[in-house]
Amino acid sequence: MLTPAMLKNYAAASAGSGSDDPESVLPEIIEYFRDTNAEGLRLRERIADAAALGMTSDQAGFRRAFADISSILINEIGDARQRALAIGRWRTLDASWVARYARELTQVSNAWDDLEQLWNALDPATAPVAELFRIGKASLETLDQLVFVCACQTIPDELDEYLKNYRIGTSLDFLATFRDQLPTDEATLKVLAWLAPQSVVISGLVDLKHAKVIKADRRVGRQMLSVVAVVVAVLLGFGLIALSLYSGSWLGFSPDAWPIGRGEGHALSSAYVLVLLGVLAHWILDRVKLTRSGDDVTPFSEWLMWIHVNEVPIVTRIATVWLTIALGIGFHVYKLSGTIQPVTFFTAGYFLDSTFDALIGRFNTFVSSKDPAERG
Repeated sequence: MLTPAMLKNYAAASAGSGSDDPESVLPEIIEYFRDTNAEGLRLRERIADAAALGMTSDQAGFRRAFADISSILINEIGDARQRALAIGRWRTLDASWVARYARELTQVSNAWDDLEQLWNALDPATAPVAELFRIGKASLETLDQLVFVCACQTIPDELDEYLKNYRIGTSLDFLATFRDQLPTDEATLKVLAWLAPQSVVISGLVDLKHAKVIKADRRVGRQMLSVVAVVVAVLLGFGLIALSLYSGSWLGFSPDAWPIGRGEGHALSSAYVLVLLGVLAHWILDRVKLTRSGDDVTPFSEWLMWIHVNEVPIVTRIATVWLTIALGIGFHVYKLSGTIQPVTFFTAGYFLDSTFDALIGRFNTFVSSKDPAERG
């Protein structure tokens, strides 16, 4: 895949060679692979339909279909070679470009050569039916490889364009988005598996198990901003505690109407920390379970990335901690007077987070059941 850094190298290499502006390299190459992908899928569909026709008693129609394919395919091979010549001039820009793209271009060229050899000397009107089936099967295998090579070059660029419209932490359904560029779901998943080790070049994390890509920003500064947001959310809780200590007198409430007195700041802060620790304990246990089951996209050691992709759920959970403590005090479930019971508040935080997960899961299931695309 061609990156902005590579384009800069091409610009420097072409400055003294009189070549065209290398900034046009990426669109031209992507267009070449995209056109080849579309043509490969079109030819594959025609051959598959013709082969299906051959399973019927319409042998004349079967031969006519193969004759039409032969004419279309020979013309397409000529067009494909013209497209390849049009981008061949970029090979002279930088040696690293050849190392990255020459193999794919050669694979595409070889695929057209193989197809040409299969069909060039074929006479569908006289060839045995078994021979037509053999050529059809070999052609489908060659076209599948051709389409796969092209999809591996075009999908990363399109994927990044899609992810630009996604919020950090949300998931893109890879199969639903790109299955039209490959003949089968298995082939689409094969592209995702090819992309997974190279996911550093896209703005997301590849979840192979669920065939999804989670939006993420690879910049460390943006990931640190997620940590800052979480820290600010935690500190805001202490600010709300300080505010609540004086709100009763400011608003003119009686001690019975406002259960938080000025002398209960330490107790309230301790309760807040204990509930947060309970939530944190549930997060850690949940991550251990996900790691063991293979559902955790980020490695267990990459806590920065994990916080980044979960920034919204984490901040939301912290806000529910504020609400839980406020409701607990308001309904006299929690008593701040006397000795704080750590187990009570810690357990409340743990089960609060567990309940939050269950509610979110039910909500997502409900939304999916109402989505026509999910119901098929």
